Amino acid sequence: MKYTVLSKFELSATSRHEAITELLELFPAGEKTRSLLSSALDVREQVGATVVHNNIALPHCRSILVDKLTVVVGRSEAGIMWPSDLVNTVILFVSPVKVNSPQEHSKFLGHIAGKIKKFGDGIASAGSQEELLKLLDFQLEEQGE
Repeated sequence: MKYTVLSKFELSATSRHEAITELLELFPAGEKTRSLLSSALDVREQVGATVVHNNIALPHCRSILVDKLTVVVGRSEAGIMWPSDLVNTVILFVSPVKVNSPQEHSKFLGHIAGKIKKFGDGIASAGSQEELLKLLDFQLEEQGE
């Protein structure tokens, strides 16, 4: 299954909080919702940083503030401190709190885990947005949908 995502290939963020904020700016939601999601993601990250592979972070949470699985992929050539690890690729996702949501959340995590296991170094060093999305088996969501 190909997942539809939003993407920003050149992040300007240098810290975890800045990266989460910058990626959430792409979310199809208002400023207050993005602020609440940022807080939820920050709390999740304080429990344990989500660096899942060398140079890849996977911040995520479940929330009543989204109606569907929403994924944003970001990349920084310079790197982002997470909090003490340097990461270049960030795959941020928020899944809804609904009856089928735990399965959807787990299925997506399984998809990502499989892609990272198979292509982790390529994902961490992708030279273009197209290459990164292809390795993850993602398709870019058209803005304005």
